[in-house]
Amino acid sequence: MTFCQKKFDNEKKIENIQNYNIEEISKTIDEELTIFGTLLTPKSDFDKILVIISGTGTISQEAHNYLTEFLLENNIGVFRFDKRGVGKSTGEYNDQAKVYTNDFPEIFSELKKSQTSDNKKIGFLGHSLGGIVSLQAIEKQVKPDFLIQWSAPVGKPRDLLKYQINNGIKNYDKLIVGETTNDKMKTLDYVFDLIDKNPNKTAWEIWKVAKKESKKYGINKNSFSNYLMPHKLEEARIDNTNTLENIDFPTLVIIGNEDILVDPKQSRTKLDEIENSNIEFKEIDGLNHFMTKKGTDVRTNEIYNVNFEFKEYLLNWINNLKK
Repeated sequence: MTFCQKKFDNEKKIENIQNYNIEEISKTIDEELTIFGTLLTPKSDFDKILVIISGTGTISQEAHNYLTEFLLENNIGVFRFDKRGVGKSTGEYNDQAKVYTNDFPEIFSELKKSQTSDNKKIGFLGHSLGGIVSLQAIEKQVKPDFLIQWSAPVGKPRDLLKYQINNGIKNYDKLIVGETTNDKMKTLDYVFDLIDKNPNKTAWEIWKVAKKESKKYGINKNSFSNYLMPHKLEEARIDNTNTLENIDFPTLVIIGNEDILVDPKQSRTKLDEIENSNIEFKEIDGLNHFMTKKGTDVRTNEIYNVNFEFKEYLLNWINNLKK
């Protein structure tokens, strides 16, 4: 799953860290790799902790520094962690949704063991791919007390491929090949339909079917051969609709109306269909996928300098949760 977050030297330690309690938390997985995270908490009394699950890319726990500082200043603890192969975490970097979803519950289980988290409300904040991971974890019964989905797809995440291609995003040019945008849309429609009709087939089995029949639908097999990989098939089969329908804790889905990676209109429409009274939808005018203004340089730390309206909305929403 691609959300256009490449590796940049754009992360930064939070300021005035001496004003907060610091607790390092780690978890070794299958005796092969260790995930490291840090729990930062106010020195005054507090009753909530927010776990930030970052989006696509080699993102460490030093990302989202401005939001972390704001939450701490307003008496909310924050837990951030390094993905595998990033920062202090060992192992080989792997950003596939399945792998990320397997790692997250492991480090979260260690956070729950910390005495600092005793009697605290713990929420997930999943940004972009992190929002897919949060819902996949919830599907596995790893549940928070509250949830914030920030610029995260609603329904089938695969649908963002069409949205991004229509918005001129080039990340998929080697996966879905076509002379025009319409050619690419036609190919995706065919491939997605084939995947849905064959829910138990492997990527190789689907490829064999497609190789034989795609021509009669006017689709060149070379236009999707790079897409039909096992991990892409797994991601194409993700559908968080049922999870969202069954959420029984406070949930906020928040997105900027200038987001060109995740479709805000589709998000609203899908949530209207789901009709879960535990879920609130908020769209903020003039903000992009990162809740910054259009044109903010993703290569700099300013990409994490999220808009005040966004920060304030999150804070008020969290503070208004029932004790």
